[in-house]
Amino acid sequence: MPTISTIIPTIGRVESLRALLESIVAQTRVSDEIIVADGSDEDGIAKLLAEPGWMKHGLRIHHLRVNPPNAVRQRKAAIAASTGEFLFMLDDDIVLDPVCLEQMTRLLQQQPGLSAVTADFSNQTWSRPTTLWRWYMRWVHGIREGEWQGRVIGPLLRFGYSPSPDRPMPMQWLGAGNSLIRRSAYEAAGGFSDFFLHRCTINEDVDLGLKLARVGGIMLHPGARMAHHHAPGGRVSVRAAAEDDIFNRYMVLHANAGQGAVEAVLSTTVYASLEIISNFMGAVRRFDFGGFWPRTLGRLQGLARAVQSRSGRAAT
Repeated sequence: MPTISTIIPTIGRVESLRALLESIVAQTRVSDEIIVADGSDEDGIAKLLAEPGWMKHGLRIHHLRVNPPNAVRQRKAAIAASTGEFLFMLDDDIVLDPVCLEQMTRLLQQQPGLSAVTADFSNQTWSRPTTLWRWYMRWVHGIREGEWQGRVIGPLLRFGYSPSPDRPMPMQWLGAGNSLIRRSAYEAAGGFSDFFLHRCTINEDVDLGLKLARVGGIMLHPGARMAHHHAPGGRVSVRAAAEDDIFNRYMVLHANAGQGAVEAVLSTTVYASLEIISNFMGAVRRFDFGGFWPRTLGRLQGLARAVQSRSGRAAT
């Protein structure tokens, strides 16, 4: 039986983390160790993890302080401190169905050629492309309706399966908060990249997924399910998230997806432009531009950083 290390970055969301730990207690296959990488300045997480009930339930929890908070840095620190043959990557606002880890572990064991298994969601569906992106994929990439499922396309457009399949299906990427990864594959792929901006809330998962896919396959397991509650605490601003998205997207395209610097800037510009147009149309329909302006400004800042990076000037 392979050993499993559960990797959880957190930033002070005590109640969300408690719900996650309670769902780990209820698993039919319990992790051998849990590494919590804590990016918060308060003691709430430390007090939660020190509660004696977790040990009584057989949970071996290790608490790491990682400051300043950064999703990739926290995950890397937790992985470095772990010992398991499989790495169970979770966000701190996830609640697992009882058989989730057992189902993922079984599939990863049964197929030694897999790098990773990613779980499906019980409280949400995978995003589908908007009308603009459907047109783009049809006329630029020749991709017809539904052919995008499980794929990474063009400027890092990535999709799951909607509706959920009835059997495990191949994926070209994975989520950093809902996946079980073979440690040997993680190490062979070089692990997480180091070029992400700010607190790295976006695109570190598709970057890792592209790298893992070169080592072995990735499968979505619809029988392994979890709820993602998107806890609001600890998140960066809309503007910072949009800037992260654009700059990180450029870096993944250039450093990992095989695009030259100019091509990566153009791909990222196409993505930002279509997203701005789509968001503007949505704001007009709702007659609400509150989130449109900071998101647009963040995207333009991200593009400026990408151009600076391409020309060899340090982005600040």
